[in-house]
Amino acid sequence: MKTLTKVFWLFGRSGAGKTTLALRLRDGLADRAIPVVYLDGDDLRSTLCSDLGFKPEARLENHRRIAEIARLLANQGVNVVVSTMAPEHQQRDLVAGILGDKLLWFYIHAPLDVCIARDPKGLYKRAMAGQVNHLIDYPFEAPRPQERENYLDTVAKNVNDCYLEILQSVNHCLNADAI
Repeated sequence: MKTLTKVFWLFGRSGAGKTTLALRLRDGLADRAIPVVYLDGDDLRSTLCSDLGFKPEARLENHRRIAEIARLLANQGVNVVVSTMAPEHQQRDLVAGILGDKLLWFYIHAPLDVCIARDPKGLYKRAMAGQVNHLIDYPFEAPRPQERENYLDTVAKNVNDCYLEILQSVNHCLNADAI
């Protein structure tokens, strides 16, 4: 049976659980010998996209670059797991336009107050100290229906339950017996 290649894009606020779930998915696919690469928005921001700022056009370009890398990898038979905030519709529209039917969205949700309390990378603490701009006050546009197909609330469900739900969607999407 031919295994399809896809881009599994996890998006949501900082602290919602994107990275945790994306790494679990990457490891779960790799453990089953399914070709996979993980693209982390924070890693790419500090390397390939380090020349970009945080204005709307720079955020859009950041997502364009990540989507193009993901497309190139998927076209070569590698599944891609991506995690970025992607807070605006225009960013998600651009990603969807580049990736087309290779894309499967996962909206990782936690309310802002929970994300602030979790603050795994210390970003909210730095934002409240005035060291990081446009994090707390930056608008997070609610996902549209096609982006909410795989909605995971990391407050209502624990990490393992969220991961198993992602894995079920990935299994269906890849149509692979190995998962």
